[in-house]
Amino acid sequence: MARSIAEIQKEIITEKDRTPGLEVLNSTSKTAIWRLWTYVTATSIWALENLFDIHKREVDQILLTKKPHNLLWYKAKAEAFQFGKELKPGSDCYDNTGANHLDVAKSRIVKHVAIVENKKNGWVRIKAAKEVNGELQALSKANPDELGAFNRYMQSIKDAGVKLLVDSLPPDRLKMHIDIYYDAMVLDAQGGRLDGASIKPVNDTIKAYLRSLPFNGAFVLATLTDRLQETPGVVIPQIRHASATYGSRKDECIPVRYIPDGGYLRIDDDDLKVNYIPSHATLLEGTGESCTHQTYQS
Repeated sequence: MARSIAEIQKEIITEKDRTPGLEVLNSTSKTAIWRLWTYVTATSIWALENLFDIHKREVDQILLTKKPHNLLWYKAKAEAFQFGKELKPGSDCYDNTGANHLDVAKSRIVKHVAIVENKKNGWVRIKAAKEVNGELQALSKANPDELGAFNRYMQSIKDAGVKLLVDSLPPDRLKMHIDIYYDAMVLDAQGGRLDGASIKPVNDTIKAYLRSLPFNGAFVLATLTDRLQETPGVVIPQIRHASATYGSRKDECIPVRYIPDGGYLRIDDDDLKVNYIPSHATLLEGTGESCTHQTYQS
């Protein structure tokens, strides 16, 4: 965006003041020859920057009508959505001229987006979520209708012929049953830190891992096991059962990894069953007894 003549002239004068040998150019008169030359130069630069802006708009307009958009374009456009604002006529952009940048940022309620293409049926699915106090949430469907406005925005800017499915869903529900072999010098029988640093460090680790996942990223059991292994007091973590579901759907067992339908996962304390087992030397070294495998029903 082109700067004003005054802004450019001020930068030239500032640079002049920092340059050794130009101290003699110290007249404060507005008609001083050196000051007039800075004005002429600033005006020339201003004109050139405006020409660049015009050229950029022309090129953008050509690309808008010629270039087929990819999935990254849809993601960028989804993130640029401004709730309660209208697009410039005949455009896929907002006019934020003179708008407060804080107000603009506040209106951009979509904080997380994933674009998934279903090549079999030709649909492009857009998953979106907002943030409230640092927690991911679905866009509201009424009062105010955030999802409806976002859907109308995406449908109005999409390429002709592209079928969009715009979603903003609650988190998928994770359920787990875990055996934790613990160091009795660090944790108590309920899994709390003996030094009082945390009441449920295992729960904290699991929830921190879920928060660290990228939106629409894969939940991986092996990675969670590594995180649990790093938790102070945990000697051996064993995930005996893990499943996830969305809404009223049937629980889906997670053998290796799981990509949440809503784009993100949450686990309630009631859905996390942790069995704490003291890690004695005989257990770690092996007793020679045969093992039995249990299947846990969710």
